[in-house]
Amino acid sequence: MKKVLLVTDTWSPQVNGVVNTWKNLLNISKKNATHIYVIHPYLFFNFSWPFYKEIRLPLVRYKTIIKLVEQYNPNYIHIATEGILGWHVRNYCVKKNYSFSTSYHTKFPEFLSSLYWVPKKLTYNIIRRFHNAAGATLVNTPTMKKELSSLSFTNLVEWTRGIDQEIFNPSFDKEIRDYMNPKNKEKIILYAGRISKEKNLLNLCKISKELKNYQFVLVGDGPLKKRLVKEFPEVIFPGYKFGNELSKYYSSADCSVFPSVNDTFGNTILESISCGTPVAGYPVNGPIDIIKNGISGYTDNDLSVAITKSLNCDKNRVANSINKFTWDECFKIFDRSIIRLS
Repeated sequence: MKKVLLVTDTWSPQVNGVVNTWKNLLNISKKNATHIYVIHPYLFFNFSWPFYKEIRLPLVRYKTIIKLVEQYNPNYIHIATEGILGWHVRNYCVKKNYSFSTSYHTKFPEFLSSLYWVPKKLTYNIIRRFHNAAGATLVNTPTMKKELSSLSFTNLVEWTRGIDQEIFNPSFDKEIRDYMNPKNKEKIILYAGRISKEKNLLNLCKISKELKNYQFVLVGDGPLKKRLVKEFPEVIFPGYKFGNELSKYYSSADCSVFPSVNDTFGNTILESISCGTPVAGYPVNGPIDIIKNGISGYTDNDLSVAITKSLNCDKNRVANSINKFTWDECFKIFDRSIIRLS
């Protein structure tokens, strides 16, 4: 059995695409003769980042981390994030001349620039140094690979994502639809995910004032929720939903929206499409790699236009447009990448 060490600075109970991806791959690994041991912040004393409470910062010494690595004695090391834990293990691998791989899940330069005005050039220099020491860096889409290549990132490997169609499938629920649409408006427009500034939700809520005949629903939670609830009382905020219940929310809406312009993929895009609900987004990395215009949604520089055009999609055709996205294929690419480094 292969022993893989996964190092990540984000883990359950946090809710995000990184955690979702690796939780699914952990499940797949069990039937592929692979044991994945995870080093994550909740193994140590940790505290919330004062400016973003969902992010947990571990208070741990370098020697403590390395002791765990050496005790597990893995065949392969993969570093999923560029945080405190990721840097500790990355530096250890470089020092010992051990091969390792990384994955590029988050556009931290854009994230830090939008929230704290940190110059993107500075952050990219740091992030590039982190990843270019790896034998392979897994990236989510062809668009992301092209973008990072132009910024002098090396050893990039395209890596797909998956969707569990046993959970996410067309499952309309009248009771949920009635709850989401108390004023019986023409259409229901749904967002699912973290409710935070970098997701461009303030702009989405402003669009809700323009498209007054549509009911906007934001499923999730996060640091921006309190402000949005106060400023946009006509928007429905059901909180976080998961699994089959989330599937019913997607299925009972007419269109879902992916308003972010700084994500590297968009797992919620796959979830919505798998439920038969078209997705509207901007023509940026993630949406343009997944959404097929006129079939599974629409991308446009004007999000209100993308929403309007997505509503014309035939919901009976939407769910069949993402059959290539499977967690089995996602694991195979990961497995091939780490074996190549051995």
